[in-house]
Amino acid sequence: MVFNDDGQLVSFKGKLIHSLNKNEHALDMAAPIHEQFGDTDVPTNDNDLLKKRTNVLLLGDHTGDLGMSDGLNYDTRISVGFLNHNVEDSLSCYREAFDVVLVNDAPMWEVIKL
Repeated sequence: MVFNDDGQLVSFKGKLIHSLNKNEHALDMAAPIHEQFGDTDVPTNDNDLLKKRTNVLLLGDHTGDLGMSDGLNYDTRISVGFLNHNVEDSLSCYREAFDVVLVNDAPMWEVIKL
């Protein structure tokens, strides 16, 4: 984000990620993490990094987020759904869609255990 001298937001720089384009940017955002951890034995094309992976841990707060792994070839995907609103009405749907469902701003310990 870019702020003016008064501290007001005036524009965005870089890629703006929102609920309708998460899939589009998921591959772009995930691959550079290897560089931060010093993994130098990787392909030069960032998307090739992800193609080598066989496991996906997908975190989402909407059933539409399950599509973020579309286009990846994986052996195992564990999906974690965060349900914080309309819990009673949506819990059944979330349980069918996600492997793990955390409700009401639950701590991240379950995700860490995975």
